[in-house]
Amino acid sequence: MATQTASLVDVLTLKPGEQADHFIGSAEAYGVVGIYGGHFLGQALAAALATIEPNKLANSLHGYFLRPGIPGEPIIYQVNRLRDGRGFATRAVTAYQQAKPVFHMSASFKVFEPGDEHQKTMPAVLPAATLIERREAAGIKPFQFPMTTDGRVDMEWASESFNPVKFVAGRVPCLQTWMRANVPNDIDARLSQCVLAFLSDGTLMFNAVLPYGIPFQSHRLTSLDQAVWFHRPCNPADWLLFDQRSTAAADSRGMNEGEVYTADGQLILTVAQESMLRRNVNPA
Repeated sequence: MATQTASLVDVLTLKPGEQADHFIGSAEAYGVVGIYGGHFLGQALAAALATIEPNKLANSLHGYFLRPGIPGEPIIYQVNRLRDGRGFATRAVTAYQQAKPVFHMSASFKVFEPGDEHQKTMPAVLPAATLIERREAAGIKPFQFPMTTDGRVDMEWASESFNPVKFVAGRVPCLQTWMRANVPNDIDARLSQCVLAFLSDGTLMFNAVLPYGIPFQSHRLTSLDQAVWFHRPCNPADWLLFDQRSTAAADSRGMNEGEVYTADGQLILTVAQESMLRRNVNPA
């Protein structure tokens, strides 16, 4: 794979297209997954936000991965303005490569309103710094996640007992990872949401395969669709805990869900995803 030099901010910064509400994004390969799903989510959200009034931020999105993306081929994002209300706005975004739709997303945006609050309690895990220190003391290199391409994101397993390349039958379909984006601390709230959308795909589809095999060796995996709900703002340059699990597997599909927390326990995102879970005919 060619050396990539674009920063995460560069990846999430789109160019205006020739037509109104059209935007152009780059496309890159992320190892065996091709174009990482968060790449589409983050760029599509950036395109939608470019058409939204400044007083509104995203509260939810739902994306469908329609075709495998083509690395190196520009992605054209076409935004459809479905609604512009005083408090809420709604957009539909379709991504095209070579004139074919490869990704589609609907998203809702709203003005901030103070109100009642409650949330799930963040699970107790060791801090990222402690886990990094232990790993380095053991002489183990960081695991190469698709989203860590070119150092754009730092990720660390918080599931200490998980070995992604050694299968143990009956593994519990749950994962925990720490993650942080290598972006400036002072990025605005809109770019922060695009970064969070990029991060939200993470290792979600790995959860469903854990009891049955090894990702990309025993099974063919890909994201089919994904929903994200934004609860609170945060600085994605700080460590965030992604607590994940698979709640069902059937029909060669896995259902995965999770929550993203700040290090001090604030719930930032809720995520749900359906993934392909198809056994390889001749597993490696």
